[in-house]
Amino acid sequence: MVILLSGGLLLLLGWHFATVFGYLGTAPETRTDFFIRLGIFVGALVVLSIVSASVMIKSGNEDELDPDEREKIAELKAERNGSLFVTFSLIVLLWFILQPMSPMAIANSILGIICLGEVVKITTGLLYLRKSV
Repeated sequence: MVILLSGGLLLLLGWHFATVFGYLGTAPETRTDFFIRLGIFVGALVVLSIVSASVMIKSGNEDELDPDEREKIAELKAERNGSLFVTFSLIVLLWFILQPMSPMAIANSILGIICLGEVVKITTGLLYLRKSV
């Protein structure tokens, strides 16, 4: 379920970046529009997370929901990889901020770094689970 929720959020953010690059409509032009769009995305993620957690708890045995040691280690390693990617990407972004950039370009760059960090985290987590850490 977590992978499906993350995939759905990344799909929404992919649509956002498609509008930023002019492929699917127009991007938000003001801070207010940008944060309203981002708030809708976060709100949808929170509501879907609550619904999916409720469904999972009611659907079966609670012992099956607890992760085993292998899953915990894979999740920790994936979280580490995603965090390192975000940290180093933000340091690289600092270099580009010294060049003239609009505030919307900076905001979209930070959002893009966070999205790519999640992709790294999900991908490496799945790889670690497949390899059985």
